[in-house]
Amino acid sequence: MRTRLVRVWLLAGCCVPGAACDGPATPGTDGGDAGGDAGTSTYQVCPGGPGCAAAGATLEVGVARRAINPTIVETMTVDVNGNAFYEMEDGDEFDDVDGDTVFDGTWMAGLGGGPRPASGIGDDIETRVLALRSGDVSVVVVASDLIGLFYDDVERVREAVADLELDLVVSAASHNHEGPDTIGIWGANQLTSGVDPAYVAFVRGEMAAAIREAWAALEPAHVRYGSTVPGESPTKGVANVVSDSRDPCILNEVLTTLQFVRPADGSTIATLVNWTAHPEYSGDRTSLFSADYVHWLRDGIEEGVHVGATDVSGVGGTAVFVQGALGVQIGPGRVVATGLDGVDYDEDTPAKAEAVGRLLAVGALRAIAEAGAAEASMPLAFVRDRFELTIENYAYHAMLLLEVFPRAAHGYDPTFPLDLGNFPRIWTEICWLRLGRAQALTIGGEPPPEVFLGGYDGSHTPDLWPLVDLSRENPPDLALAPPPPYLFDELTAVDFPMAWGLVNDMLGYFVPAYDYELDAAGPYVEEAPGDHYEETNSVGPNAWPTVEAEFDRVLERVPVL
Repeated sequence: MRTRLVRVWLLAGCCVPGAACDGPATPGTDGGDAGGDAGTSTYQVCPGGPGCAAAGATLEVGVARRAINPTIVETMTVDVNGNAFYEMEDGDEFDDVDGDTVFDGTWMAGLGGGPRPASGIGDDIETRVLALRSGDVSVVVVASDLIGLFYDDVERVREAVADLELDLVVSAASHNHEGPDTIGIWGANQLTSGVDPAYVAFVRGEMAAAIREAWAALEPAHVRYGSTVPGESPTKGVANVVSDSRDPCILNEVLTTLQFVRPADGSTIATLVNWTAHPEYSGDRTSLFSADYVHWLRDGIEEGVHVGATDVSGVGGTAVFVQGALGVQIGPGRVVATGLDGVDYDEDTPAKAEAVGRLLAVGALRAIAEAGAAEASMPLAFVRDRFELTIENYAYHAMLLLEVFPRAAHGYDPTFPLDLGNFPRIWTEICWLRLGRAQALTIGGEPPPEVFLGGYDGSHTPDLWPLVDLSRENPPDLALAPPPPYLFDELTAVDFPMAWGLVNDMLGYFVPAYDYELDAAGPYVEEAPGDHYEETNSVGPNAWPTVEAEFDRVLERVPVL
């Protein structure tokens, strides 16, 4: 997640440590939450828990898809600097359809530099649903081309389909920076939310409708598991499609596919694909809504890739994309992508997004082609952990107080300074999810791959870049990095481990404690010396340690099948 630096905490009455604050800094009254008691974690274990019997031998799969394009009413008509950002002070103009002299733009989610109003649709923004049932265990994955959804909205979607009595609904956002702002921080200015509540309500409704459609379409299925390292470059390897712009440079190079086929004829119902990279290859100069590389990846899996000398058939069905652990800056940053057409794509543009999506699709089709025989059963299981996080980021406090973030917080008194002892708390959740021979750990934010797979020894660093560039200011000290085991090491009996990011919440970056640094004078507002942007868009230094401890508790509860 990238955004403009937030400089509004003083306007909201936030109190930075060391600054003078008026009024007592005592904690407020805990308002509690309807879903649980403050300070507690609640776990749902399935199968074996209440209301969730044993998994069955027969796998059933259903799929559905809906376009969720926003309605664009007012657009920018004059862009003096040609940078796609609306800058009234520079003379930019807009079509004032309603005549109120206020630019009612449909704001795009990032990247940075200013508010970016959309001018049209490049390719559809979609939500795609994969419904799975094995015996009495049901898991539904709702994958959307959005920057993220807050936990509150995920819970509302679950409530809307409560009558289906599904065991687990997982909302997975791609973290799309060419989609609409569903979080709030990319509005017309720093004090105004970029979220259109009517649009978010529409999205929730389409999600619920697609869940019902996929559930009604359940049919017997077999599953084939595949994985590969994409890139399609004999010299650059995976560095042809993804990089890490913040040291240490550590990538999860593996693209994983789960293909669900009909037992009678082997035709494809759906393909679940997991890959790790920020969908921002189109760059910040585009004003067209798009799913970025994800659109071309899904299209290639379904329809095939026919570019230059490449002629690979698709597998049909519906491709469902789930994002990986893409923090801190896993994406196009240092990538010069050599496309299947032989062209080198350096600048981030829609053409680069298409080229990278096509490259990834070829890798995904290879993974599918080389997958083993279809298996008749796929045991489903999960452990869901609902718990509290404390928001230590003072800029985030301002966003909550100014209602830029449309989510609930509790446990503090907003009439007192937001200081130690009076921090807001929010509910969120993580999951361990078993999909047969695959397992996923899900989290509602952007952790780096290293917390799942390690790599501090350089084993997950492309030859093209160093693990740590010591010429950079204030490089990370890997002597302080945590030793193994890492989270993937703690998974048992798994052939295809996955980390799913932006699932069921949007909490910004998770930065490991050894490399978490705040600016002494303006924490969360200014970056610390060196490469520490991500801390300014994180919940706080205790966020990852809290989540990591919760993952340990989750893994202790994994059911034995």
